[in-house]
Amino acid sequence: MVSKSLKIVIAGPHGSNGGLEIHTTELVNFLASQGHEVLRIYVNNQDLPAYDADYQVVISNLPGFRGKFVKSFDWFLAGIICRKFSPDLLISTAIGSGYKVLSHFVGSRAFRIFQIVTDDYPANNATMLSLVKAHDAVAPQTQLLKEQFIAKIPSRIPSQVLPCFHQIGIAKYHTCVTDSSLGQLRLAYFGRLVGNKGIPLLLDAWSKLDCLPLVSLDIWGLGKLRAELQEKITNSPSLSASVTLKGLYPSGLEYVKILSSYHGLVLPSQSTEGLPLVLLEAASVGLPILTTRVGGIPDFAKSNPDVLMVDLGLDALCNGLQDFIGFIHNGAYFNRERHMDLFLSQYSRGAIESIWFRMLEDPFLFFTNGIARQL
Repeated sequence: MVSKSLKIVIAGPHGSNGGLEIHTTELVNFLASQGHEVLRIYVNNQDLPAYDADYQVVISNLPGFRGKFVKSFDWFLAGIICRKFSPDLLISTAIGSGYKVLSHFVGSRAFRIFQIVTDDYPANNATMLSLVKAHDAVAPQTQLLKEQFIAKIPSRIPSQVLPCFHQIGIAKYHTCVTDSSLGQLRLAYFGRLVGNKGIPLLLDAWSKLDCLPLVSLDIWGLGKLRAELQEKITNSPSLSASVTLKGLYPSGLEYVKILSSYHGLVLPSQSTEGLPLVLLEAASVGLPILTTRVGGIPDFAKSNPDVLMVDLGLDALCNGLQDFIGFIHNGAYFNRERHMDLFLSQYSRGAIESIWFRMLEDPFLFFTNGIARQL
């Protein structure tokens, strides 16, 4: 535990279907476990389990004009509650006008931190600049995202890297699959089925492989593209024989067991990324990874021999898939133990918590003196 208990407001999304939602949930649970008094404010329209937070405020997310009015009122009410809570620290983990409202309500005693976990905002964007100026510090998820923030948003607000929490709590797993040179090679995607993740492009690239049906692909997750993907798979004999939509995947140990049963992970994101937590989770069980050069992913992939990173677009993904499958079959290119060791040293729960401990000891000093260890 830290040397003193703080009153902390955490404002961000709620849910289990997305990296930002997982980070915010795990952050709240971590802070509560350390004895801090936590007020949780989140936008939500789902019936989801409660947090470990001491207090919670739910922001409505209903459609239509009335929904917008109710949501604005909820943010105003949340601001009043924040003022009465009188926090030492405000941490906003998402972008939106409501987070700016909170920053004005928390009072002068609170140190206000704005976390950035993506790179999809334009340079000199007025909305982003206004949100940044409403906080005392900016916390990009990775070093590359920090450099992009400094280049895009002219501001004198200090910034320092703060990693996101993933859902892997156990130090090391020993549930590796059998020899990939025997039988069918099994690859998987885990994540939301939305446009920026590049799943339709992955299916186009997959249909061009010349090693089917010796390789299979399981696609785990939910999202608005599910029906489109299912139709694409159904209408293609090669895809229907080797690709399966698996639906929602579990969390915790069951998720780790499923993840570790594969020979490799594929994440073909084409835009709007930070450092996806699924990459860290895959590393925790030693999975080789095929992914793309976007967002904060290069910070994880550089100098990591167990990640094959390719450029954006269909041709690069096609060539990457062929190489990735060949490397796994070869058995000499990737090393699961080596990947797990890298996770333990740089991305384990303990490594992430140590940085957050230092920030919580003195947020102002952390951001102004650059004492954060970069992941």
